[in-house]
Amino acid sequence: MYEKFKKLISYYKPYKNVLILDLLLLVLSDFIVIFIPVICNYITNQVFQFEKTKAIKITVILSILVILLSVSVYFCKRYIEYQGSMFAFKMSSDIEIEIFEHLQKQNFSFFDEQKTGKLVSYITNDAYNLANVIKRAPEVALSFTIRFLAAFVFFFIKNVFFAFILLLVFICVFIFILYFSPKVQKITANSREIFSDLIAYLEENLSGIKTVQSFTNENIEIERFRSNNDIYIKERNKICSLSSIFRGGIFSFAVSLIPIVTIAGAFFMINGNINAGDFIVYLLYIDILLGPIFSFVDLNEFLQEGIVGFNRINNILSSKSETVDSPNSIVLKSVRGKIEFKNIYFKYGESDKNVFKNLNFSVEPGECIALVGSSGSGKTTICNLIPRFYDLINGEILIDGINIKDVKLKNLRQNIGFVQQDTFLFSGTIKENICYGKPEASEGEIIKAAKDAYAHDFIIGLQEGYNTHIGHKGLKLSGGQKQRLAIARVFLKNPPILIFDEATSNLDNESERYIQKSMEKLTKNRTTIVIAHRLTTIINANKIFVILDGKIVEKGTHKELLKKNGTYAKFYNFF
Repeated sequence: MYEKFKKLISYYKPYKNVLILDLLLLVLSDFIVIFIPVICNYITNQVFQFEKTKAIKITVILSILVILLSVSVYFCKRYIEYQGSMFAFKMSSDIEIEIFEHLQKQNFSFFDEQKTGKLVSYITNDAYNLANVIKRAPEVALSFTIRFLAAFVFFFIKNVFFAFILLLVFICVFIFILYFSPKVQKITANSREIFSDLIAYLEENLSGIKTVQSFTNENIEIERFRSNNDIYIKERNKICSLSSIFRGGIFSFAVSLIPIVTIAGAFFMINGNINAGDFIVYLLYIDILLGPIFSFVDLNEFLQEGIVGFNRINNILSSKSETVDSPNSIVLKSVRGKIEFKNIYFKYGESDKNVFKNLNFSVEPGECIALVGSSGSGKTTICNLIPRFYDLINGEILIDGINIKDVKLKNLRQNIGFVQQDTFLFSGTIKENICYGKPEASEGEIIKAAKDAYAHDFIIGLQEGYNTHIGHKGLKLSGGQKQRLAIARVFLKNPPILIFDEATSNLDNESERYIQKSMEKLTKNRTTIVIAHRLTTIINANKIFVILDGKIVEKGTHKELLKKNGTYAKFYNFF
């Protein structure tokens, strides 16, 4: 609990000066608001005791004072609202950035367990709800405290009965809040989870809209979305129902002060215990109190949203990446590219099944090896272990004789180039995508990389050339064009180790020829690991490893493996 509180307070630190000024102006405005009824009380009780001219003069002066004080309150409130709103937005931005930075450092196993849409919901909705509560909580609490104490003290001095009534109503409101808050928080938490699932479904559906339409399943997806939305509405209905009871109860308690004070005040006036001036001030103070009470009710609902958001955000931020730099990690220099897998044991997450048991093999510097095997045999897993997208259970992976766990993670990945089957391109221009691995690259370097990847000719044929916007995930480009941009990106990065994960699958023959030519140029004098779906693309590899169920069952050159007439020969002849 202390750590959570400490974390919550840390969000105030960058804005402590703004917060202090905000609260000071709030205190000032509240004291002015509290002081105005005192002036009114003086006018009604004292001014008329003076002779007419003096009474008029004092009334005019006090009226001008009330107007000036009201104008002061306006400027105070304007600053509080403006700076307070900006304070909340900036804090929300800080929280969003903190979550985003944390997510960037998580390894693949974390994202295997998470839905992208839910993570987006944490970054947007939960961050804003939390920031809004952090901003409003001290304001509402301070304003309510000041106004309640002022009214209580005034009532206590003037008439203990009214002070007792005020205290009694406040206790009822407090008990009401304590009773309903846990219920609201529980339903709110359920509602937020359902909403996050809804956002995750939307993200998944829109990302796969081509598949939806190709199978003409639009109506099925619409019905599924309507069903998910109905579940969310039902959950929100519970919140609205509970909120109506909660708000109605608080409103009744608060507003009951008006008839109670009015009726009691009338009897006190009849008996001569109070005068008309005191009675008016009582009603003014009740009115002054109602605003903070209703704000307190609003805050309580925001508070439940904020608590739920904070718990969800805190759960994300408290997750530790399994892949971190060791205390004495080093930087690889002049990498030759020798890779060794020694006694490797690995499994995914909480799975009972090991992907690898005692896997051993090595790749010499500048050597090109190919991994062949059926789907699920472990080929891609091998490629993901080298850059430490996942960490081992046991064993060692060495680069130039150094355990990759002893190498700084950023440096390790800078020395590895990855080209995958499903090429991911960012929204933006062709130029921005090519230089993603080297943002400081010159235009000449970018063009050379594109030429090496046989992408330059199709790029300059586009209307805006290298400044062409390629759309979401490169949707304006063909599969072969996207793959060539991915290879150009690796050319520019210029790493000593290359990994091609089925880079030529799902391409037409012409695109495959371009990709094959660029790969041959790129792999020259570099250590290369290739996963190939089309075995004709790997016949020139220095070694071919045939993997089945996480074990290397055959290894050798293309010709050697064909002579064995074993598993590889069956794969080759089949395809």
